[in-house]
Amino acid sequence: MADPPHLRIFSAQQLVTEIPECLRARRRLLKSKLNEDEMLLSITQFPLLGSATSTYIDGQGPTSGPLLRSQLLSDDCLHQIPPFSLEIDGIIERRGSVPHTAVPVFHDKDTPWPFIDPELSPATLDFGTLRLPEVGSGSGSGGSRDRDSGYAMGAQSKSRSSSNGPANTAAMNGGQPANSFAHGRFMEVLQLDPPPVSSPLLDIPSGRNSILLDSPLFGVGSGGILRVTLCAADLDEARVLYDHLAPISAIMIALTAGTPIVRGYLTDRDSYWDVQCSAVDDRSAQERGFAPLTTAKGKLMKSRFGTIDNYLGPGPNSKDMSFNPEYNDMYYTYDSGANVKMMNAGVDKELSQHVSRLFIRDLHFATAKMLREKDDATGSRSNGQEHFKRFLGCNRQNVCLYPPNTRTRSGWEVEFMSLEVQLTDEENAAYITFIVLLSRVILSYRLNLYLPISMMDQNMARAQSVNAVKEQLFYFRRDLFSGQDGKQSGP
Repeated sequence: MADPPHLRIFSAQQLVTEIPECLRARRRLLKSKLNEDEMLLSITQFPLLGSATSTYIDGQGPTSGPLLRSQLLSDDCLHQIPPFSLEIDGIIERRGSVPHTAVPVFHDKDTPWPFIDPELSPATLDFGTLRLPEVGSGSGSGGSRDRDSGYAMGAQSKSRSSSNGPANTAAMNGGQPANSFAHGRFMEVLQLDPPPVSSPLLDIPSGRNSILLDSPLFGVGSGGILRVTLCAADLDEARVLYDHLAPISAIMIALTAGTPIVRGYLTDRDSYWDVQCSAVDDRSAQERGFAPLTTAKGKLMKSRFGTIDNYLGPGPNSKDMSFNPEYNDMYYTYDSGANVKMMNAGVDKELSQHVSRLFIRDLHFATAKMLREKDDATGSRSNGQEHFKRFLGCNRQNVCLYPPNTRTRSGWEVEFMSLEVQLTDEENAAYITFIVLLSRVILSYRLNLYLPISMMDQNMARAQSVNAVKEQLFYFRRDLFSGQDGKQSGP
């Protein structure tokens, strides 16, 4: 059930008593809809999904169906209502092939080594590049449409050259960096150009000693994220929550990690975050940097699901000096046309680039109702919020910013999406309460939790390793109060 309990004005006592009871009430409602032989489990992902030793649902059909195109999953595993089927088809069509993921298997004395997946062979899967279309066919192998046909396999894009001099300073000071480039209306921004963070699931894996996944269904609707939506008094408060909750994500992933089993195998990681991000990665070969840029809008460093690309900063009228532009040190692409339009309307640089980066990715699907300018029932004209909500829904980061909605009369909201769901209502209520209280502490004490985006990404990679909460070290600020007195924050 997606709609969370709303406590816009609350006390600590209400958090402790009302949230657990609300979760228990929702569980009772769900269980009332089930048959006597059905159970309701609060888990991150069904541990035997895709396993050859069990069926996901009774009476499911054969694998390799036309919808999922998976050797592991039957099309019966996916609900046939349009939002789900169109989302899956949109991911595959946009990428040009089915995205595949290699999850490292846990190695102990009973694990055959080297481990070879008994169901899938790495030689038959596409982990990083599209298969070349046959000469004269005009389409990619496997019958899927090749979005970026006509390129040399494995060729790296040479459109951007790295620079370590004045160009970086220009980027940090708000000017256009000399090492950025434009593809029509689209522009890539390089702030500090550190080496990219390596992730075993987002790089091109070899597939050796790994469990192989071959469907976006392992990401769409999976992952068991416990979302906490926080209401902000205004945009400035929402920006503060967005920025300072993002660096906490890795620690919360480590604390709540609850997905050590995938396809019935024990994996060498405890969290599902990167698996989900990789399973729904719809970037084409050009966007991933495996082919020269010809038709794509630019090179995209991350999947639709992942960590944030940039901080928003405290706002142009704020006296808070905790934000340093150098914290936005990762490479990302945004729609320069939308960016210029917003900046001309008075939107500051960080917020305009945050919004304009959403428009570099296509919608997987759009309903006819959403595309109509007028509502058939009321005759009222659309204010564009439904369109913008679709773009937001197609880009899910560890924290998300939502603008006010005139229909629901909600204000600015920040959604924290870095908690894996727990087994019991009491555990889930405890984590929800913690995030809500943490948000109040951040606002009340004006904490400065900024980290460079590159360090936050490294933290997220570490947080998913086995027993990370006890064994891993994470980057964290020593001084949590710098910048609040009007003095510039240090790095």
